[in-house]
Amino acid sequence: MDGWVRTLDPAEMAPVAGILGRWKRHVAPGGPEARGMVFGMGELGPGEAITHAHPEEEVFFVLSGEGEAEWEIDGVTHRAALTPGAAFFKTAHVPHTLRCTGAVPMRGLYCKV
Repeated sequence: MDGWVRTLDPAEMAPVAGILGRWKRHVAPGGPEARGMVFGMGELGPGEAITHAHPEEEVFFVLSGEGEAEWEIDGVTHRAALTPGAAFFKTAHVPHTLRCTGAVPMRGLYCKV
């Protein structure tokens, strides 16, 4: 498949073993349309946070809710508020945390390449 148009339904998101929140990959690594890209929707509930690093660059775009991004580069920790319309970008192999700081879930779209 070379392209598609799809309605992203939050009801399709589900827990993933070992990771807080609910997630749905719409383009997965190794899939016929991926070509090195990962794309999906995710949600963290109030007080939930995920900390991880991966070999791809990533953008997380906040659709709703409030949160915080935290990442470390060269031993320096950086933090930024995440609100609807904010996009958090980080390069490959950078440890980072996404945290929901509001009273409602923080939902967003992510894309890794």
